[in-house]
Amino acid sequence: MTEAARPRTAGPAAAGWLGTADQLRTVLMRAADGITVQDANGQVRFANEAAARAMGFEDPDELMRTPQAELIARFELLDASGEPLSPHLLPGRRLLLGGPEEGAVVRFRVRATGDERWSIVRPSAVRDADGRIEFVISSFQDVTALKQSEQHLSLLADAGAILGGSVDYQETLNELARLVVSELADWCVVDIVEPESGVRRVAVAHVDPEKVRLAEEVQRRYPTDDTETGAVARVLETREPMLLREVTDEQLAAAAQDEEHAAQLRVLGLRSVLIVPLVARDNVLGALTLVRSDPARAFGEEDLPITRELAARAAVAVDNARLLNDATEALRLRDDFLAIASHDMRTPLAAILGYLQLARRRLAASDAPDLDRIGDYLASAEATTNRLTGLVADLMDISLLRSGQPLPLDRSRISLSELAGRIVEQHRRLAPDSPISLETNADPVVVDTDVRRLERVLDNLVGNAVKFSPPGAEITVSATAADGSACLTVTDRGRGIPEGELGSIFERYRRGSNALGVRGTGLGLAGSREIVRQLGGEIEVSSRLGEGSTFTVRLPLPDDAP
Repeated sequence: MTEAARPRTAGPAAAGWLGTADQLRTVLMRAADGITVQDANGQVRFANEAAARAMGFEDPDELMRTPQAELIARFELLDASGEPLSPHLLPGRRLLLGGPEEGAVVRFRVRATGDERWSIVRPSAVRDADGRIEFVISSFQDVTALKQSEQHLSLLADAGAILGGSVDYQETLNELARLVVSELADWCVVDIVEPESGVRRVAVAHVDPEKVRLAEEVQRRYPTDDTETGAVARVLETREPMLLREVTDEQLAAAAQDEEHAAQLRVLGLRSVLIVPLVARDNVLGALTLVRSDPARAFGEEDLPITRELAARAAVAVDNARLLNDATEALRLRDDFLAIASHDMRTPLAAILGYLQLARRRLAASDAPDLDRIGDYLASAEATTNRLTGLVADLMDISLLRSGQPLPLDRSRISLSELAGRIVEQHRRLAPDSPISLETNADPVVVDTDVRRLERVLDNLVGNAVKFSPPGAEITVSATAADGSACLTVTDRGRGIPEGELGSIFERYRRGSNALGVRGTGLGLAGSREIVRQLGGEIEVSSRLGEGSTFTVRLPLPDDAP
């Protein structure tokens, strides 16, 4: 008898207790690892409880009653790399066919439930006296948790490489969606919350590109906006994931606009949905939506950790890309501002120099100089110097405000109509082609304010009205009291401001998209708002594109004002 065929016996340590047949059966049935015994024909003759559970059976007897062909058909067999595995390559079957007695990692999916398991299968042959195999004992060590952890770590590593590879977050999110549908889901959709335009869908991926085209066609024919009122909107609002284990035909029919729409939704295969918010630095930046088409592979609570981690990494990538974009844009705007500010300072300096040179020449050219003409030159030089001083003061105020320091206010009481009259008169001289009218109350409206800074605010508003209005277009300045407040209003009939930009027009370095060709620093309105707010008031704007704008400054009236 060969060594291989020699019956195996227990060693000395095990010989002390053999137990009864019932006890041994109980030990085998309750073992943590799955154990099966196949006869020489491959039919399962014994299976313990762990093996039955791993294969999706209620109990071992049901497993053993199942014919061999039917048993194999219950599973989708895969090797360690995820490639299809032929049944005759299973370790136990391979041993019965004369192969080596060696183990292998087997990945199998129960077709009825979609449950996917990993096991290290180790076969062992029991031979007769002639060395022929009588039985093959196979042990199954479940390593599903370990393999899933490896898969998730690999997925996160790949996702990290994608998300860190580019500052164009839209392209990286498209790549992420393609990665996700190869590992976790049949569909992946990414929606991003844009600061100005709201929710925007930036990525849609499916394992079958034809399905993506079909989804686009369905959206075109039956436009819906789930980001406004549907599941995505609720996730963005609550900041909590939403798990829909099963999407029924009834739910699809209720969401459809007609029968054809419902049929197309069924073709898309929207059977199980998991939506997770993208959150970074406590800001909701969007949502990651995963969909599975096979009800047997429905999402469950166990899918939440990996999906949350993917969403967190995607959110950080979006946030970093935006921060970098904002920083780059701020540097560009700063450079533009410095170029414009230097130009705007150079222009009045040249004008001042020109007026002074003219006055000096007049004085030198005649024994009896034309004092009136010289006086005009000096007055113009003085006015231009004041405008230059105002620009420098704007820069100083912006610097203080950016550093978080309050402006040093020098308050005194003044009549609004008197202040408005001075500014209007200055601009009438500077812009003779722009008719500027002044409206005031019969009774004077007085305020306690920093006169110099309030003059700069009004000067900026009137100057903008002149710059953005065609020659001859009327501009109206009013100084009145209304609703318990003092009001300075500047109305023009110029270009107007695009509706979507009204909310950002008071931000530093922001200018209307239709301001091309008109010089400016993008600081005037930002500085004006901060000054008005520190004076205890507020500045508002209303505008219609192509029809003009109205800026209103509201300031508190003194307690003893009439």
